[in-house]
Amino acid sequence: MDKIEKITKAEAIILLMTIIANNIIFNISAIILNSAGTGAWLNIIYLSIISIIFIVIVTILFKSFNNADIIDVSEYLGGKFLKFITAILYIIFFVIFSSLALRYFSNSLQLIYFNYTPLIILMLLFLIPVIIANHAGLKAIAGVTKIFFPFTFLGVVILMFVASKDFVWQHLFPIFGFGIDSVFFSGINNLFAFNVIAYIFLLKPLLKQEKDFKTISIVSVIICGIYILMSIVSLLMSFPFIIETDEMFAVYLLTRIVSFGEFLQRVDAVFILLWILVFLSFLSFNFYCILKILKKILKFENVTELHYSLALIILGIALSFKDIITVKFILRNYFRIYSVILIFAISFIVLLFAYFKKKLIHGKEIMKK
Repeated sequence: MDKIEKITKAEAIILLMTIIANNIIFNISAIILNSAGTGAWLNIIYLSIISIIFIVIVTILFKSFNNADIIDVSEYLGGKFLKFITAILYIIFFVIFSSLALRYFSNSLQLIYFNYTPLIILMLLFLIPVIIANHAGLKAIAGVTKIFFPFTFLGVVILMFVASKDFVWQHLFPIFGFGIDSVFFSGINNLFAFNVIAYIFLLKPLLKQEKDFKTISIVSVIICGIYILMSIVSLLMSFPFIIETDEMFAVYLLTRIVSFGEFLQRVDAVFILLWILVFLSFLSFNFYCILKILKKILKFENVTELHYSLALIILGIALSFKDIITVKFILRNYFRIYSVILIFAISFIVLLFAYFKKKLIHGKEIMKK
């Protein structure tokens, strides 16, 4: 992990879009459907508007802080103590997110294809490439992601498009689903679907051109909203029963109804392969973010040795969950709320107060002159 590593605008957008694609695989769309019913598509449009407005404000506030992420901004506002607290909160976010996703995806693969393979073996098959990728550095992670990105991200779009022949538009109604409250009020918890914003809060120092930060942030959030909306609409119009069931791997259901004529049927294995690549990229970038924060607060020159310790911690947490039902319970009842509070409350308040502090100090300096 070289501190001078920087990525281009295209590489940054691709990395963030990979996070978004992983969220779809991670069943976030089904969670929104379960909470809002047929009103889920309206709920995500509403939340997309909120998120776009939010990220526009965030990019404006970040203009006052050159080459700084939310950890640096915290230090500016409240010194080392606040920096440490913010860093720990973000490390918890990335570690738990990684552990939940690792257990969920590994468990899903085991149930679908690898019934006789021990769960720990599947997890290690994900963690080993991630460790290697982080030894190579951010440029390597971004570069490899860029190579397979067209196949992975567009693969899900193609899946939804091909599945459209089985869509029943009447399944989108009633538009308020379980009620107005589930769409506009209690449904605000579904902002966790836009957790890509957490990565945006750490993105600025990684960019070759800081001026690209605003464009990257806004474009990524817009794409996130569109992508989640597409997945929700596809699932709802194909499987209306999904709002009352607890499907483990909802998007996988779409692959079972897709075929390309008589020549190519049962394409689910192809999409599973693409999703494995998405997940590896997601997990690699999560590791990078965790190690970057640790390096910043611990003042380590080299964090190579931490790769293995971090992998063992995430593996241990993933294995500590009793089963996949426990994973979904934690995701819905705890991690979802934690994500919303960290991203849309704590991080924003820190950034806003730091912005006012800087403006106040700058104003006093002008008055002295």
